[in-house]
Amino acid sequence: MPIPRKLLSAGQVLALSVCVLLMTSLASTLFAAPRDPGFPRLSDNTAASRKLEVRRQIKGHVQAMFALPARNEVIVVADGYLWRFSADGRLLDSLKEPGWMHRNGISFGDDSFVDWVHTGARVQKPYAPQVDGNALDAKQLDSVLAAARVVAFGRDKESAWAWLWDGDKAWKMDISRHRERVDTYCTPRSSTDDELSWRDTCLEGLGLPAPLMVEVRPGSFEGGYGGAPVRVEVVDFDRRRYHLEGGVRGYVAETVVGGVLKSLAPDLPGGLPERYWFGDAHTRLRLGDEVLQFKVFVARQKGDYEFLHAVDWWDPSSVMPGASPWLRVHMRGYMEFAGEEELWEHYRDDFGLYAVRPRRSPHDVPAPAQSLPAWEPAFEGPETKRDAVTGTVVLENGAEAHRWLRARPARMRISAPEVAVDADSPPLVGPPTAMRVEWGSPWDGDEHTVVEVKLDPATTRAAFARLPRGDGPARLLLRTPDLFGEADDMQLLLRLGDTDVALEPASIEYLRRPPFRPWHARDGEAAPPTRVAQMEQTAQRLLAGENDLLPRFQAQAEALARDTGMVARATPFITQGYALLLSGLNSSGRGDASMALVRHYLEEVHPRTAGQSDDPSVAYNTSVIVSQTLAVAVHRPQDADVGNAVMNTLLGPGFDPDEHPNSTLLYNLACYHSLQGDKAQMLRHVAAAVRLGKPAAQFRRDRDFERYWNDPDFEAALSVL
Repeated sequence: MPIPRKLLSAGQVLALSVCVLLMTSLASTLFAAPRDPGFPRLSDNTAASRKLEVRRQIKGHVQAMFALPARNEVIVVADGYLWRFSADGRLLDSLKEPGWMHRNGISFGDDSFVDWVHTGARVQKPYAPQVDGNALDAKQLDSVLAAARVVAFGRDKESAWAWLWDGDKAWKMDISRHRERVDTYCTPRSSTDDELSWRDTCLEGLGLPAPLMVEVRPGSFEGGYGGAPVRVEVVDFDRRRYHLEGGVRGYVAETVVGGVLKSLAPDLPGGLPERYWFGDAHTRLRLGDEVLQFKVFVARQKGDYEFLHAVDWWDPSSVMPGASPWLRVHMRGYMEFAGEEELWEHYRDDFGLYAVRPRRSPHDVPAPAQSLPAWEPAFEGPETKRDAVTGTVVLENGAEAHRWLRARPARMRISAPEVAVDADSPPLVGPPTAMRVEWGSPWDGDEHTVVEVKLDPATTRAAFARLPRGDGPARLLLRTPDLFGEADDMQLLLRLGDTDVALEPASIEYLRRPPFRPWHARDGEAAPPTRVAQMEQTAQRLLAGENDLLPRFQAQAEALARDTGMVARATPFITQGYALLLSGLNSSGRGDASMALVRHYLEEVHPRTAGQSDDPSVAYNTSVIVSQTLAVAVHRPQDADVGNAVMNTLLGPGFDPDEHPNSTLLYNLACYHSLQGDKAQMLRHVAAAVRLGKPAAQFRRDRDFERYWNDPDFEAALSVL
């Protein structure tokens, strides 16, 4: 009962406090949540009307929502992940958030960009060549920038630049001349800014078209503000917990002390702590002619229901007509406040983001397939550190479904309770034909893994038939004993209850494999070899005949070259590895593999290792790479471009054969120039190679020099000693 608004004696205050304490201790027992099929809890995922349904899509804390009118999609940000939804609230894809995100939906990094939000491409893309905009005056610059679909800006103490994106590529423009116009913190702020920390930039005086991505800011769940119609009606209330401000101890202490002080000083400002009920509001949500009924855990004070502190309303239809609305059950308050922990236990199951969407299934299958039990994909294996395990399932009817196979591991709690972010998707029906599973982050090359599973529908149907009857969906389980192991060690199972059925004919292979095992060791285990040592081990296995390891060596070398903190130390080992591999592959007649290796070196490794080390072994091993490349490329017309590329890139026009100590390189260069018909260069390299000990007889029997065998100048070059 409410405390009378009259002065109480200290004894009365103490007696009342004891009664309140006893009442609170019994509240959880006396007021358990009753069942009411007409008003299910939100987390039951059964609330529906004739045309609409309320379905949770994300479990956990949701930070922001953006509308993409051009794509008719919604982007949600939740716990470090970007989630793509159709306008009617169906999960399409999700991606670990890349760094350097801008409010325009693009991650503009130093050397690459990610435009997944606008294109769906799950990769880092290199910039097109930089453009110099310093010759443009202000009007000309604004005209060029306004023509791009997305523009962002950056500056440092001396320079400024613009990033431009046209829907296909992105590039940087140097605008240092206009540096004073660049503002890197300029757009209106919103409630999500502190959580997202995405970059906001603009150019003073530049008018741009409407953005491609528009923030959808949370509003009132109840409606009724600013002339909007009231959309919520509460028809009943189940008491769940009696709440005391400051918790039980704080309430008693403040009531006793406050009551005594009030007795002594009636004019003392302030009042006694508040107390009120929390419970389940039987809520009717009206959208047009549709009425949805469910329970929402809220406070009731003086007859009012405080949805404001429990539920948000997100409506993208203001910028994307026809889009479904959403509601978010969020954390009521800060957990360091006394009493919040106890309240959290009552609404934690409902925590997350819900789509209020049309009733239909995007995965309808023909009637015969409905005889199979419902199922969901799942993952079993070691912890994936910071990332969820996600995937795309292809069904027999061709439909695709994006699913989370395992939630992101919960992080260490700081203040608020940790809820492992997860997707809340319905089970699937119909046999799967393929599944693409991913763990690790695309932005973390040392752990990012993509596995492809292919299944035969008939075999899968037979496996389903062997499952026992039971409640709950079956699980299609990818069992991975080692996140860095071989694909042959993985296993695909159907599981229902305690029964596992192996899908032996399933094909499992890597589409993307981590180049290295992690540096850290598990408890009781020796530390794995360093990344350089792992690369060297791969090279030795390749030389021993394991040709399928060529992609792994290339990935390891590229990962080291891309690591800005490691590349200087690793460059001597990288060039040595390529030199040894090329020599071994060529001597064993594996020309295709050696040419593939050189192409990868020129495209992905050398641009990042050039100039990184002054170790003399780098120059020598680079000469070996050139020599071994020419030894093969000069006799393979299909690889002539590789020979020309190493000449131009690794040697260059300043190469002096008289100053070089590698006789094998000089010999192969003489062959190259001979076949090119460049007699002068051929003679220089012949003479230099002979001076370093190459036998003249070798030149006289090598058909690369056949056209010059009777040439006196050729004989003179062979007789320089």
